[in-house]
Amino acid sequence: MASKPAQAAQRRAPSPPRVAFNRLGAVMQRGASPDRMAREVDAVVAQLREAGDAEEVQAWLEELRDGFAESAEAAAEAVDEVDSQEKAARRHAENAAQAMAATRDAFARHLAEPAAA
Repeated sequence: MASKPAQAAQRRAPSPPRVAFNRLGAVMQRGASPDRMAREVDAVVAQLREAGDAEEVQAWLEELRDGFAESAEAAAEAVDEVDSQEKAARRHAENAAQAMAATRDAFARHLAEPAAA
């Protein structure tokens, strides 16, 4: 039993992209607007730029953009599956899809911008 705390202490910290993904996911779960998600991405990108060199940051941003692109596509498809009679559920699904798309677009915007030296 004493080995479990030792094993926990030996675990590595999560990678910067994993931390970013978890942060954005938590904000999205609270029903954030697309504008709020774009601002969160701006903050996350600033942290990522401090955590790695330009090549690492580029790879992280591509990874996050691609992950959110897949999620945005799935969320858009999910909207179509919600019964049009369930207005609240449909509105929630539409908001989630818009927030996901805004997150994807914000990462794409940061990828298009040159990194600050």
